[in-house]
Amino acid sequence: MTEAYGMPLDGRTVVAALVDDGLALMVGVGNALPATIDIYLNNQSDAKIQASVISWRRNETDQENAYGFVALLPMKDVSPRRLKTALFRGAGKPREYRIENRQQRIESILSSVADQAGPAFATVIDGVIEALLAGDPDKKRLRKVAALVQIAARSNGFIEVLGGLEEGEVYIQGWSSDFPVGRTRVIAMDDAPILAELTSADFQRDDLGDEASGVTGLMLGDKPINPGKLKRVYFRGREGWYSIEVYQQRVLVAPPDVPAHIRSVLGRVRAPENILHQLRMAAHRFDGRDTVSELDRPVRIGIDFSLLIEGSGVLISGWMLDPDRAVENVSLRVGGELVRIDDHWTRQSRADVTGAFANDPMFSGMNPARNNHGFLVFCSLEDTPPSDQPVYLELGIVDAFPAYCPLNPTRASARQALSRVLPSLDPRSVTASNSIERQFGPMLQGMTAQNPYAVDVHDIGDFDEDAPVTLVVGVDDTINDIGVTIALLGLDQATRHLPIVIAGPVESFDLVGSDMLRLAAFYKLNTRIVFAEGVEDFCDALEVGVAATNSETIGLVSAHILPRDDGWFDQLLAAYRKRGSKALVSPTILFEDDSVRWAGTWIDGDTKGGQYLSDRYVGYPCAVLADAEPSEVSAGTLECCILPRKAFVDTDGFTRGYIGPAEKSLDLALKLRMAGTPSYWIPEVEVLGSEQSISSAPAWEELSHRLDRWAFDRRWSLVVSNLRSHNNAVD
Repeated sequence: MTEAYGMPLDGRTVVAALVDDGLALMVGVGNALPATIDIYLNNQSDAKIQASVISWRRNETDQENAYGFVALLPMKDVSPRRLKTALFRGAGKPREYRIENRQQRIESILSSVADQAGPAFATVIDGVIEALLAGDPDKKRLRKVAALVQIAARSNGFIEVLGGLEEGEVYIQGWSSDFPVGRTRVIAMDDAPILAELTSADFQRDDLGDEASGVTGLMLGDKPINPGKLKRVYFRGREGWYSIEVYQQRVLVAPPDVPAHIRSVLGRVRAPENILHQLRMAAHRFDGRDTVSELDRPVRIGIDFSLLIEGSGVLISGWMLDPDRAVENVSLRVGGELVRIDDHWTRQSRADVTGAFANDPMFSGMNPARNNHGFLVFCSLEDTPPSDQPVYLELGIVDAFPAYCPLNPTRASARQALSRVLPSLDPRSVTASNSIERQFGPMLQGMTAQNPYAVDVHDIGDFDEDAPVTLVVGVDDTINDIGVTIALLGLDQATRHLPIVIAGPVESFDLVGSDMLRLAAFYKLNTRIVFAEGVEDFCDALEVGVAATNSETIGLVSAHILPRDDGWFDQLLAAYRKRGSKALVSPTILFEDDSVRWAGTWIDGDTKGGQYLSDRYVGYPCAVLADAEPSEVSAGTLECCILPRKAFVDTDGFTRGYIGPAEKSLDLALKLRMAGTPSYWIPEVEVLGSEQSISSAPAWEELSHRLDRWAFDRRWSLVVSNLRSHNNAVD
């Protein structure tokens, strides 16, 4: 009779411990057992499990208990607390064991096994570790494995140089006497154990003699490994588990410098060809240099600009000359993220590139009539890279190592990026249409830019942010004389006593802020002036303005809107209250020549039975509206309206992802409708609205409108096609 952790092992009892919630370990003695065996728990035929078994020969004369064993039992269908017996059915006669000590620690039990197994313990614990590593062990089990490996592993060398590569691998270099060559599963220890695959080789070092050799390798974990926190690596050698420690004075190499360190030992490395190839590829990774210009074949690339679009991705404009088609693929690399771009970029004619290389002997075979070298591409990214993260293009070259082109992207908003590109495109060209479909549209569609926000607030008069009704005026950067708006609001008896919020971009307000404050004080208005960041149009300004008041009802007005007559706001407010204060109501908006600019957005149909949104009467003289009655419309306009503040807030305000305000306003009106806030047009209330222009460049104007329409259709075309039309007048 022997004991394990204080319990007798007499061939009728096993000592058990939980590895984790899904696995138990049992230790006992008995006959020789196979590597896998069926075990029935608690004498129940439906509680059958298959266990892994590691055995060793005991120095006992008792033939019935000549072998010790460790069994690992999966526990997914059995409650560990109810375990009482285990019936082993394998080779020979079945044997039933009573289960004791289920609450003991696995390390303590295995320590007792070590005393019993003697020299065989190395084989036993090695088998236990391999069984625990089978499949995909979770974090808890891996910690148990690491604790066992620490018991079994012998020190075998040091890591002297290490560093992380952008793609996620960790490069290690040092010495060892039993380091594996090839691909090996290892356990990397930083703050926690991490399973990793090691691709390694050895090389001759004169300072080590014949007892050891230099080692080098690439380690890729199933989770990121922090080179700066790496302490040691456990690996399986010829005679069990070993550890190679990180030297206390180790050299930590920055990612761009790692390829050079690999190249420094590559000529001395001994390894199979497939391992050498992987190390050579790592040695030719990006190290911060432009290597395209060093190619001895006719391949060159140039970048006009690269823009990091906030909350979206990277927009790149450039050219690539490749007359022999040596480039197999072009990808954008940002840290561990790799995005292929040549399969969806938009090609552009670049006769200037053809002319620049016309007399270069390396490009003598180039067809001078082919100028389609330019490209424009947007690459969506999951995360915005930090400013110190290298960003570069990787060119896959036929029968050669990759070549690299570093990028230095400038951070920009989508509008800033498009204002740089759109004016250079011909709206009639296929390139422009293709760019909208494949580059700019997806860029806007996936954008998650930060909402505009207030940076400074000035109150004039007795501004009451909790008043029942507040008028919010949204100002964009095209307004030069906000003083006219302030004067008209101050002269109108209906608006001069209201709390008024005037919000706009800090850049523009910084120039006219003193005039606004002076005029608001002169007309004795109760005004809150909000200086904001991130404002690109009046919609953004309105959103900031709404956040500056707690009023239950808000009137929204673009600074491009001017009252035509006194009392317009009272009329609109009366119409709003008549509809239970639960709707969006908008007036008629006229051009300065009294022609119609907006008189409701309605659902119309086409000859194919489809539905689309249409602004009726645009351009007609206002006389055509003489007999019009207040009507529910498919969508109101946020350019001038009254609505519940709660409805605005509950829909999260305006959607990011449009360049201009037209579709942005329409988008919110539809969101409000879908959330239960209908829109009404009140024709007898009339205001004036100038035509807004977001650029003086015709190409920018046309293409930006087309792009916004593309983005709007992607979000709303299916919904619009199923909406019920509202064409009836209501009181």
